[in-house]
Amino acid sequence: MTGEDRAVSNDMRRTAAAMRFQATCLAGGLLLAAAAGGADYMKDFDFLAKSVAGRAAALKAKKIDWPAVCARLKPRFQSCTSDKEHIANVMELLAALGDSHTGVLAPKTGWDGLPSKWDGLFGGGLWFGWERGRVMLRGVMPGHALEKTVPRGSTLIEIAGEPAWLVLEREKRRITTHQGSSSDHSLFSSMGNRLLPFGEKQSLELTFLAPDLKPRKAAAPRWGPAGKAFYPHAVQLPEGLEPKEGAVSVMLELPWSRKIGYLRITGSMDEATQAAFNAALDALKGMEALLLDCRGMGGGSDLPAWGMAGRFFTKNTPNGQGRMLKPAGSWQFDGPIVMLQDETEVSSAETFTWAMSETGRVVSVGRPTGGWGIIPTVMELPSGLATLRLGANNRPTPIRGVRTEGAGWPPDIEIPYGPVFCARADPAREVGTEVLRVLHAGFPRRDVAKTYAALFGGDIDGFRKAAAKFGKKLAGWSPDTLAKLVLEDLKAACALEVALAIGGNAAAPDAIGALARIEKLAATAKNAGLSAERGALAKAAEKLKQEAAAQEEFLKITDATLAAEEKAAAAFLQRHGKTLIGRYAKTTLWGRTADGKGK
Repeated sequence: MTGEDRAVSNDMRRTAAAMRFQATCLAGGLLLAAAAGGADYMKDFDFLAKSVAGRAAALKAKKIDWPAVCARLKPRFQSCTSDKEHIANVMELLAALGDSHTGVLAPKTGWDGLPSKWDGLFGGGLWFGWERGRVMLRGVMPGHALEKTVPRGSTLIEIAGEPAWLVLEREKRRITTHQGSSSDHSLFSSMGNRLLPFGEKQSLELTFLAPDLKPRKAAAPRWGPAGKAFYPHAVQLPEGLEPKEGAVSVMLELPWSRKIGYLRITGSMDEATQAAFNAALDALKGMEALLLDCRGMGGGSDLPAWGMAGRFFTKNTPNGQGRMLKPAGSWQFDGPIVMLQDETEVSSAETFTWAMSETGRVVSVGRPTGGWGIIPTVMELPSGLATLRLGANNRPTPIRGVRTEGAGWPPDIEIPYGPVFCARADPAREVGTEVLRVLHAGFPRRDVAKTYAALFGGDIDGFRKAAAKFGKKLAGWSPDTLAKLVLEDLKAACALEVALAIGGNAAAPDAIGALARIEKLAATAKNAGLSAERGALAKAAEKLKQEAAAQEEFLKITDATLAAEEKAAAAFLQRHGKTLIGRYAKTTLWGRTADGKGK
């Protein structure tokens, strides 16, 4: 069962539980009167206000003005007239902490009728990657009508005629109004196959900027072929390997060895996953090296994470703060390991990542993890209307002391979401397999990780020189193939950002995200010696500065629907009315005439 399947199953159970609860209440006459409920609602509010002030780690970590949040929402609790409305208020109060571990766990009213992350969101049979506001097409379901018309590696620039970044900002605000989110990269990666806000529509008009920098318009259906959703983690498996609950493995027969293990963890950090993991690993006994795929594995408990990690240590290994990683199972694999990771790894899945990375046991390849670093405690509302979690401990990683909340744990080798790499079937596994080949040849983990990290940091000549020694032990292997691919992707990414800045989305480009992306790209281009690309990026960045300043103010004054109060909107248009976001807000979002007055 996939993560999305589990979510649907949970929703069904919640709905059934809600119906049973309501039937019991009606049969026993237990529905509270509004007046009595009101008293309980304020007790809940006071309890939450005090509990958060005294225990919530997010207040300091994210610099939240908790008294201001309470002052804003207290009137909602005072005027509340139903249990369902009350739970929604509790959700909104806790969501202000911006912590994915904090929120309502089990409302006695059931979930039906409460705000949902997935309200109106469907995937259209497409799969996207999010890169600081830029949305890249990473996959299309086989048999999809768009499979041959919109290539992978295209950039989504418009959704139903609106700038894609603004549409997704609206969706993010809708979701995070009632659900905490530790990081944007975690939120959007979790939505990667159900990102598009269809609402009640059966089809949605999309505009892409293809890798050739030409726009492509397409109508995406609500669902993929045969009315199904796209499960990207299933298509990332090696050919012939079927997904299973918990873990799945296979011995790969590669040109350079027939004893390379592949193991993917598909479940959460619990006893069932640990058992499936042990069985999958046992099936690989005799392997010479392992590609350990952790992408998409879920959170849960730290104990299974430590136990699973123990299968890769032959002796007690310090794990910080006086703890040890202890050998587990009837045997332990002590050979070379490349670990694949991504943004969908959260909570205790990140614990497993730390255990393998901080000890130097693996070379990690992929993307930063989701960044759910604040550990929660469970409590119940005084009214008894819900149990909830409150993030109370912003714990650092055990060895290096890194606080990963909101940022995630970075891989040794980060695979970019550039046009060229997004167009490939599974670039992380592709790169990871090459790195594993070098490790398998006997080269030190630290040297291999440093060499490949330098490559993706733009030092392509340095990579070629450092990797030349690898080729002496690897028959038929050359560093040039990957080096050329990285250079091609870097040039394409630079050209893409310039195109987006000068009019790839003329309505209103994503200036804030683009400046952040350009800064990182420019540094990489400098390392690669791409002076022309650096110059073009610098011009694009200069062009975007005024637009970015306007967008920052726009985002500050607007609400969850991107609307603004009359006075704030007028002041904004007076200062920024000539910018692209100013013109778009005036004519499209706020429906104003040229003189700034409402239509």
